[in-house]
Amino acid sequence: MITIGICDDDHQFTDYLYSILHDIMLPISDWKARIFHSGAEVLAAISNEDFDCNLLFTDIFMENGNGLEIAKYIYEHGVDTDIIFITSSKDHVYECFRYHTFAYLLKPLTNSDIGKEIRRYMEELSMNVKCLNLTIRGANYKIPINSILYIESNRRKITIHTKRRNYDYYEKLDVLEQLLSKDGFVRCHQSYLVQKDMITSYNNNNSISLNGISFEIPVSRIHQKEIRQLFEPETPSLPIPEIATTTEANGCYITNSLQQNQGDTGAFICTEGAYVGAIIRIKPEQPIRIGRDNTVADMIVNLPLVSRLHCEITYHADKHEYEIIDYSTNGTFVNGDKRLLPQEVYILKPGAELCFGDRETIYKLG
Repeated sequence: MITIGICDDDHQFTDYLYSILHDIMLPISDWKARIFHSGAEVLAAISNEDFDCNLLFTDIFMENGNGLEIAKYIYEHGVDTDIIFITSSKDHVYECFRYHTFAYLLKPLTNSDIGKEIRRYMEELSMNVKCLNLTIRGANYKIPINSILYIESNRRKITIHTKRRNYDYYEKLDVLEQLLSKDGFVRCHQSYLVQKDMITSYNNNNSISLNGISFEIPVSRIHQKEIRQLFEPETPSLPIPEIATTTEANGCYITNSLQQNQGDTGAFICTEGAYVGAIIRIKPEQPIRIGRDNTVADMIVNLPLVSRLHCEITYHADKHEYEIIDYSTNGTFVNGDKRLLPQEVYILKPGAELCFGDRETIYKLG
């Protein structure tokens, strides 16, 4: 079940958007809607811990609280939701990106506009990696749940063993057992919590073997039946789609939203021209080819002066900068007038403006 919020002070528009979402979501997923008629209503629901929206559609300009204030509050307070702006103003797309906005749509809208973004959102959400969020000695960590092999407890000191590194902090294993029970973890011993998918065998000496672990983990008597049952054939059942809300306990919590779990990504934000409002995120260290021909380009810009392969951009998260190489005939321009030399490597900072062939469609680096 996914909960979608709609926030707009125009009652006719909220009814219109609800009817569109109903037709789009019906074949995709179970869902419900929550209607808010002001930003103040959204902030009150959050403050009262009564805000359960996985996705929020909101306008920017409303009486009694605007959408930017909502986005800023959600971002700064770590509210586990994603935002799609629907507005008549094109002036705030870059500002909205700073708050990890998923999409920015301009009124008037069509069913296809909303359908495209909803389907893209649901697809990305299905691939989203849930994270366990921890604060250890003042530093915040996001640990992808699917990277955890097992969790060990020793006199209240918890060690989370992952595929890459270990995390040590103080907590009760009971807390993590409750927190991770819906995410494939099972208690096998007073001191161990394991990822079920990592178990490869149940051994005669009442221990289990885990994939990628050279030693065996003990299974205590009270957990033996439960562990044995993991190796018995299951009765097939239809999956029930579920999108959980944030769960929190003693400083560690699980997040589900894209904006909480995506980490540091780069982005193109179209601020002027044919694609105004478009937000395209870029994974770190993954070169993105931009052009008109989908056989050679990853990001398609279908404009007359754009070459088949126009340029290539790579985002370096560690330095928070972009590397760009131009391959085009009509040129790639930075900040309005500087044309990049073909085949040369340039380093650009967030906020730089790019034009591909013409000066009318402007992208800004996030």
